[in-house]
Amino acid sequence: MLNGKSLKRVNRGRRQALAGLGAVAFAASTSAAVSAAVSSVASAASTPAASTMSPALPRNARIVVLDWGLIEVVLSLDVVPVGVSRPVWYTRLDGNPPLPATVVDTGLLFQPNFEVLEALKPDLIVVTPWHAPLRGLLERVAPTFTVTMFGPGLDIYSTVRTATRQLAAKLGRDAEADVLLQRTDQQIATAAQAIATTRDVRRPLYLLRPLDGRHVAVAGPHSLFGGVMGELGLVNAWQGSTDPLGMGETDLAALAQHADSQVVLSGTPPGVLAELSRSPLWRSLPFVAQHRVRQIGMFPTAGGLVAATRFATALAQALQGVSS
Repeated sequence: MLNGKSLKRVNRGRRQALAGLGAVAFAASTSAAVSAAVSSVASAASTPAASTMSPALPRNARIVVLDWGLIEVVLSLDVVPVGVSRPVWYTRLDGNPPLPATVVDTGLLFQPNFEVLEALKPDLIVVTPWHAPLRGLLERVAPTFTVTMFGPGLDIYSTVRTATRQLAAKLGRDAEADVLLQRTDQQIATAAQAIATTRDVRRPLYLLRPLDGRHVAVAGPHSLFGGVMGELGLVNAWQGSTDPLGMGETDLAALAQHADSQVVLSGTPPGVLAELSRSPLWRSLPFVAQHRVRQIGMFPTAGGLVAATRFATALAQALQGVSS
């Protein structure tokens, strides 16, 4: 329970945080501020944080996580955080591994509830480089540990593997990381063997998430799933521009560049498949006309190794013509 003096201090911290976030949002409306933010993320990814060299925490340490992708990583290392940002959204986005119902909601990703944070008495707050404007305020509550999962110019799959190792070292879970990475490699190797026997293994592959009847999101070679596709021996058909997650967005006409490609649709929203089926342009694309389109469920593009292995298994089954 917070006393009156502590509560006043926390409330003051919350007001300062919100004011700071307002300033950041205003500043980010300029291209210079956006470029600076992107540069800070790229720098954090390429330069190991000093905190990675600090001693590991005890196994019973109280951890707060302010990023949904990092929640997956922490849970995959057999650590249950005491608090996370909007747990319901972690569950809605994917929720694998499952998050226990006892985990406390600490507020929005970039507007945490400082009163709740202080009441949880965490030993560590795990954040991303995108939380840099908040670090000063967060460190009044507990030490922070910044982990990069994605960013401009990064190969996301290898970055996620490195991030998993860094977080495991900080949390004293090196043995769990060894098991996780070994299991990841084994499952991807199994999926690769299955895909190698399929008829269209040599065809370039578009991994798409339809957005509406005319536009799609597409996984680039450096996205999490693009990296997994490379490990599976598949050629990514998309060579266009991508965002910091390695994802691109395009209209249907751009997909005609690879007439011999195959397509896997991932997480198609309700109703959108019907829109596509009514589109003359969609029906005219060679991979549609020649029945080289398959479907899998939705997987988080900002996920960790659990998401990566589940995607690999689902993709292998789809390419084999197995219904999941």
